Amino acid sequence: MSLQTQGTRIIVGDQAESLIYVTYKAAANRLIIFADDVVARWTTATAMLDYDTVASGDKFGNVFVSRLDSAVSTAVDEDPSGLSILHEKPFLQGAPHKTDLVAHFHIGDIVTSMTRTSLVPGGREVLLYTGLNGTVGALVPFVAKEDVETLSTLEMHMRQEATSSIVGRDHLAFRGYYAPVKAVVDGDLCETFGQLPVTKQRAIGEELDRTPAEVNKKLEQLRTTSAF
Repeated sequence: MSLQTQGTRIIVGDQAESLIYVTYKAAANRLIIFADDVVARWTTATAMLDYDTVASGDKFGNVFVSRLDSAVSTAVDEDPSGLSILHEKPFLQGAPHKTDLVAHFHIGDIVTSMTRTSLVPGGREVLLYTGLNGTVGALVPFVAKEDVETLSTLEMHMRQEATSSIVGRDHLAFRGYYAPVKAVVDGDLCETFGQLPVTKQRAIGEELDRTPAEVNKKLEQLRTTSAF
């Protein structure tokens, strides 16, 4: 179980019931549950990305990001007593409101810790996580839409070229082992672009309207400005 707080809001990471949003009403000296996750996940670590968005990991090796609707968030904060929340009808045998799944990715290791931090002085913040088997990874947020389109296309091509799996497992099937991959690009897979033959690099680069050198430079830039 984990607890994350910001103002009067408390995010509870339950061992079997996923994320639970709780608000504290000082006037009534009461804790009120007003939102939770649709899926009952076995969470192991959580980190608040902002007031309405929470990242978490579960015991099956998944990392996911959930977000509460801003209209619901505002309505809860503007209710001083919390009586309107108490009288709301429960939904799906849980809290009256549900969070939306923003991103989902299978890392293959049980997440033991998760924090929002900056690894490079002056660099952008990343979501740093560690795993039970010694895994250390970071989720880097995209800033430009161009980067999203470029790396998503590169990942698609690298899936077709990937032949390094010892057991022959399909990359997309592995990263979406428990739930389909959503809004996450596999940086480890994209990094293998430089190991392809020159002819393959040129062919993929033409699809991206970039030279192989420009693609490798983009990957290196994302890595050095965010992690190492």
